[in-house]
Amino acid sequence: MPKPSPFGIVALAALLLPSAALRAGQEMKADKAPVPVTTPFDKGRMEFQFAAGAFSSFGNFSDIRPHIVDVDVALRLGWMLSTPSGEGFFRGNCEFLTELIGAAVVKGPGNGFGGLTLLLRYNFVQPESRCVPYFQIGVGGLYNDVHKSHPQRLFGSAFEFNLQAGFGVRCFVAEHCAIFFEADYRHISNAGLSHRNAGMNSAGGYIGASYFF
Repeated sequence: MPKPSPFGIVALAALLLPSAALRAGQEMKADKAPVPVTTPFDKGRMEFQFAAGAFSSFGNFSDIRPHIVDVDVALRLGWMLSTPSGEGFFRGNCEFLTELIGAAVVKGPGNGFGGLTLLLRYNFVQPESRCVPYFQIGVGGLYNDVHKSHPQRLFGSAFEFNLQAGFGVRCFVAEHCAIFFEADYRHISNAGLSHRNAGMNSAGGYIGASYFF
């Protein structure tokens, strides 16, 4: 059997080495392919919030428009409607939330009220930031026993509408957990369903915790 020629071995190596190097380079590039980065604000993610706070009515107080102060507890469940996009300060996403609230009246007529609110929130999401501000508006309804008190005309019926707007900021303390602080304006009235419909305007806020999943 003839011995292989040294020149043949060199030629074969010259043909095989470039293809082997090319395959190695492709494997290294595959290993270094970027891994998609997910955030708690990506589309489809959810958020649960627990909050406690207080509200105080404002305006010209009288027997008809008494001063009302209430202490509130809120449970919220949110769905991210979009993934953060855009540039600069306004980079962010939209979130839809349902809110259950319960309030105890600590000053003024009646004992309390509670109901359901639907919220639309815009989160100002900056890459790598641990603090995420937001702005939200909401509409809902609530039942109360304040309407039984006379001569007050703020609450005229057992069912009242609730309109609100507010802003806040979340501060992340872990990957899926954050605490938040929020300031809100709230208007409660029955839209003319009762002859008593002075309505109540209140200002207040919440402090609470968020869990993302």
